[in-house]
Amino acid sequence: MVEQWHSSIHEDLEKVELLMKETIKSDNSKLTDVCNYVLNSNGKRIRPAMCILAYKACGGKDTRKAIKTGTALELIHNATLVHDDINDQGELRRGAKAAYKQYSISKSIIAGDFLFVLGFKLIHSATPDVVEYLIEAASEMSAGEFNQKDFEHNVSVTEADYMKIIEGKTAGLIECGAKSGALLAGSDIDTIDRMGTFARNVGLAFQIIDDTLDIIGNEKAMGKKIGSDIMEGKPTLPIIYSMNDPNHGDRIRKIFESDYPEASDISEAIDLIKKTDSISKCKEKARDIVKIAKNELSDLEESKYKTSLFEMVDYIVNRDR
Repeated sequence: MVEQWHSSIHEDLEKVELLMKETIKSDNSKLTDVCNYVLNSNGKRIRPAMCILAYKACGGKDTRKAIKTGTALELIHNATLVHDDINDQGELRRGAKAAYKQYSISKSIIAGDFLFVLGFKLIHSATPDVVEYLIEAASEMSAGEFNQKDFEHNVSVTEADYMKIIEGKTAGLIECGAKSGALLAGSDIDTIDRMGTFARNVGLAFQIIDDTLDIIGNEKAMGKKIGSDIMEGKPTLPIIYSMNDPNHGDRIRKIFESDYPEASDISEAIDLIKKTDSISKCKEKARDIVKIAKNELSDLEESKYKTSLFEMVDYIVNRDR
């Protein structure tokens, strides 16, 4: 985690790492091992960072509750990734074998459940006031994943369908972090709502770029196979845009709707998508969303933490992994 935007909360994020390690300790050492394996996979820690930065940008001083809350969100986020990999039959997660590949499906399901419960327990110990935000985000995540399943390999999927999916499966938990941080800092309702809207838009931009990198990213840097969304039939924005291309859309649609595309088909689809304007449109969409996000915090008092929030956003839309 060397990105510049982390510098203002570096010590707080170190405390998040330590608290995660302490929280996942179980009487069953094998369960602890699986959880350690999941958490050691070099995640970006966007959710705890959002919570802590929102807290400090809103004037919070004692970060203990924000650290607990951010840690809880990261545990829950990783729980969903464990289950997602099983559901999607993903081979790699951040450059390492998916947990269910390293251990087993049954043990990974249990570990994911364990992380999920620990997250709720930890956030309640920080303050019950933010539990409602987390419940809403968790229900949104489930709905988002369920909606995505309805559109897998479905060539009729639209941009509006996609935005609804990622609002649930990605943006909701990031929004939860920001609103929780603002609430813990004692902010008024308007500030909490603005911080939440800011973060929700950041989450949308994050997922759009993530999906774009599945087409143009570097496999080594990404830690996963490029083109996995095409293989799994996930309805991402670059795929949706490219399926409407007048020159290459027909062939891309044919590959996308295939339940079991060949490796050569996936490579062909990647090449064809790159020939369309879908990548540039996705990047432009993410930049437009980021502008809207930053505008939500225009009235927030200037501070190094507000600056860090904006630097985080810039990192998200310009990252290569």
